[in-house]
Amino acid sequence: MTDRLTLRLTGNFEARVDNGPPLDLPLRCQAILAVLARSGRGTAPRGVLATLVWGDRGEEQARASLRQALSVLRRALPDALLEADRQEARLDLTRVDLVEDPGAEFLAGFELTSEPFEDWLRQTRETHRSEGLDQALQAAEQALANKTPDEAAEQARAALRADPLSEAALSLLMQAEAARGNRAGAILAFEQARERLMSALGVEPGAGLRDLCAELRRTATATTPAPKRAADRPSVAVMAFDDLTPGEADMFADGVVDEITSALSRVREFHVIARQSAFALRGEALGVPAAADRLGADYLVEGSVRRAGERVRIAVQLVRGRDGHTVWSQRFDDRLDDLFDLQDRIAAHVAGQLAPTLRAAEIARATRLPPESQSAYSLTLQALPHFWAHRRDDNARAITILDEALRQDPGYGPALAYKGWAVAQQPSYLWSDAPEADRALAQSLADQAAAATTDHAPSLVAIGATHNLIGDRVDLARSFVERALEIDANNAWGWLRLGWCTIYQERPVEALPHFAKAEELSPLDPFRFNMAIGRGVANWLSGEHEAGLDLLRKGMALAPGMIWANRLLASWYSQLGRETEAEDAMRALMNEYPGLTLKKLIAGVPPSLIEQNEHTYSALLSLGLPKG
Repeated sequence: MTDRLTLRLTGNFEARVDNGPPLDLPLRCQAILAVLARSGRGTAPRGVLATLVWGDRGEEQARASLRQALSVLRRALPDALLEADRQEARLDLTRVDLVEDPGAEFLAGFELTSEPFEDWLRQTRETHRSEGLDQALQAAEQALANKTPDEAAEQARAALRADPLSEAALSLLMQAEAARGNRAGAILAFEQARERLMSALGVEPGAGLRDLCAELRRTATATTPAPKRAADRPSVAVMAFDDLTPGEADMFADGVVDEITSALSRVREFHVIARQSAFALRGEALGVPAAADRLGADYLVEGSVRRAGERVRIAVQLVRGRDGHTVWSQRFDDRLDDLFDLQDRIAAHVAGQLAPTLRAAEIARATRLPPESQSAYSLTLQALPHFWAHRRDDNARAITILDEALRQDPGYGPALAYKGWAVAQQPSYLWSDAPEADRALAQSLADQAAAATTDHAPSLVAIGATHNLIGDRVDLARSFVERALEIDANNAWGWLRLGWCTIYQERPVEALPHFAKAEELSPLDPFRFNMAIGRGVANWLSGEHEAGLDLLRKGMALAPGMIWANRLLASWYSQLGRETEAEDAMRALMNEYPGLTLKKLIAGVPPSLIEQNEHTYSALLSLGLPKG
């Protein structure tokens, strides 16, 4: 027996058999699985289960309900995975894969009207939080011992999320920041923790932490040497924000800047100047070009914070370092609830919208470079507008430019990844005369890019997209996309591709929030047509046909070259009995692709979609598409 059960008990409950869809289990059945999985050996006495899960009922009724629930579970689960006798129930944990996120709440949002279960859940959540804190503290200590301060800082921050008042986590964070050369960041972490402790408990941090902060203040220098500019990507510095709130200033604005800097640091498309370098210029009356020169930055992020009652307004702008020209500006209005959650939300919005803005600015700069100054980096940037134009000629032009980038640097990961994606688009959008050859080339490029890529989120997204378009290994494609989002949770293209992965896994309802997240992070993204198409397909497959049609038409309007989408439009109109509109869409499809047959269509579209399109193909045949 090879069937395995995957259980997610942190965040929202989820149970899957192998790679199948989530099991639709009653709430009390979910509770039984959670109790058994957390029991250590996978066993629990029947009386304990009945009392925990049906504590609101009498003993006889509770035991009867347990028998029925166990019967439901045995039918839903693989054979022999769950067994029960008169004394106990047993879950075979050797066949259970537990997916755990130490930073997520155990059984988030789980509500069961049973007081014993509520007590168990409360205690288990506290145990989970404590275990997550201990794991993060141990990982931070080990990272410091291994002289990997970036990892130590990340783990220390995870520990502080589990317990914002943990002095052990604060000590590790300060040590990690100091080891990174970021004394100002360590001091800032101390001041933020001091504010939390004073607000929650009315006490100062311990003497050891105060001494550590005093030592850091003594050794911190007033100025920091300008870092070298990164040769293959732009440099960005996030400056201290102005706090315009009337009255005495506090550390809130600095906390916002710190979170924005951390969020941007995970975006590998540009280099972020260390926080302490920008911090050192606070109070100096420097213009933008002078500050950019001191910091070695191509761009500066500036901003201001103003609070009024329960609301906060944060204004952010991206300015070009050499002349102070404003490239992008945005104002964020939010509610002032949990300060740390608010800082995270603002940082996510800024990072999500700043990345495509910087990309566009760098593309414009790259196109002005003379031929002798072109690099693999600048050529890859120049290929992107052709790549996302979604037209046959433009896609071919993107491949040509990426070929030139790879001639300059044959191992350049982003060029390999984007070329793989562009080549994979050829058969998928019916632009290829040799779909099998194009798929083989795209596979080779994806493999080369994977070998050359470790932490560049856009390249990982491109590799995942390539696998989506050329094969049926959706799990492989999804693994690359999820790794990209682990590195940069604000990557809009990552959320876009995660949505498509979820559609290919035949879970359209689950795909919708992924597309919504992509649009939220990058509302003016050049791929917003693909976000609309994705939402349209997800709605259609979920039975929301009119919404699906509206979104499909919206996506086609955003990308006029997307003639291939008429295959969906024609089919959907036909399935709804709107034959005149179906015939118009079919005519547009055949005019663009003369000689198209069902055989050629199936040879081109992503293999993962073929099984889902039986009704689509039947409708197209009824509209006159030759079988071929």
